[in-house]
Amino acid sequence: MTVNPTQNISSLTLSKLTNLSYRSGELKPYLDTICENIIEILGEGIAAVNYYKEGKKHVLAVIPKDRHKEGALEAHGYLSTYVVNHQQVLNVEDATMTPEYGIPPKGYCSYLGIPLKLPNGEIVGTLCYFNQRKRHYTQEEQQISELFAERAAIALDNYEQFHQLKCYSDTLKTLVDQRTKELLGVREELVQKEKLAAIGEFASRITHEIRNPLATIGLALEYLQKTENINAKKRAVLATTEVNRLETLLNEVLLYSKPTQLNCQSVSLSQWLDDFLLTHDSLSQKCQLHFIHHKKSEVMVNADANKLTQICLNLLRNACDASSAGNEINWVTGIEDSMGFISVHNMGDIIPSSKLELITEPFVSAKAGGSGLGLAIVKSLISAHQGKLSIQSDKKTGTTITLFLPITNL
Repeated sequence: MTVNPTQNISSLTLSKLTNLSYRSGELKPYLDTICENIIEILGEGIAAVNYYKEGKKHVLAVIPKDRHKEGALEAHGYLSTYVVNHQQVLNVEDATMTPEYGIPPKGYCSYLGIPLKLPNGEIVGTLCYFNQRKRHYTQEEQQISELFAERAAIALDNYEQFHQLKCYSDTLKTLVDQRTKELLGVREELVQKEKLAAIGEFASRITHEIRNPLATIGLALEYLQKTENINAKKRAVLATTEVNRLETLLNEVLLYSKPTQLNCQSVSLSQWLDDFLLTHDSLSQKCQLHFIHHKKSEVMVNADANKLTQICLNLLRNACDASSAGNEINWVTGIEDSMGFISVHNMGDIIPSSKLELITEPFVSAKAGGSGLGLAIVKSLISAHQGKLSIQSDKKTGTTITLFLPITNL
């Protein structure tokens, strides 16, 4: 709508400026209103707010809305680019005759471009107006446009600061949430350690009380095994087996409940496993099994060699218990997901799917007569190394247990 000649342009401008209201985060409607006001004051045409960032021109608002596709554009060749580069008002009566300034939209001649200057003096864009007629804009029209450009620049500055603060707030919230999670994890770890310490003290005392009578029973059973009564001898042998099993269980309870103390050093996994399998070759002969070591890649890990022996001996015994004579137990060493790993695989009895997720919990066992502490101890020792444990078991592929350990920082 064209301004009524009888209407005072200054009072109209004052009215429009008074009614302008910017709310944090609502930039687009505010800039649209500025463009609408410019058109109402200067007459029918195109009004736009352009923002320049990282070498791109961004059309933030344009009225009428169907006159221009909003978004990021190449900066070269636009009248607004000239305004930004020269940091001054551009008042062109016929832009079709002055291509050195830039090219106007098709069907438009005159152009008025006002720089958008932030409070710190930086020019970041333009408030533009195009008219279809040749026209030289008056000093008053230029000053009015500068008032609206000032409002647009302040809104842009507030918008940027609002989003920076929001970004800082989101980052701070993420850091606080992360730190809170870490503190809760530390708290849970401390509570768990306190529980284990209490259990360990209790286990130590009760084990001492049980071991003494067990030793006495064991001596008595050894004496009975020397008797000439065959039935008594058989029963004594069975009872001795149970005594040994109880002693093993007591040792595992003590081991699980005791805090883990590591003496870590740089260990070559493949070399260490070769030595381990050679040391326990008698077990392969006893069980009539074949141990095979596949070396995918050489890797040095940060580990306690004694604890590593304890872990792999447990896995080896489990694999032997699950396998039939003549079978292979395959070991693999290498690097995966930036960690060193050892895996042991057998095609023997599998771990039931119902127990697979719980198999590392205390007193959960997949085999008859098992204490249910072996894999719980393995998991505890690997966790102490800041490592991971993976267990897969099904009838088609067999059982594979993989332990991951941190690679040595060279």
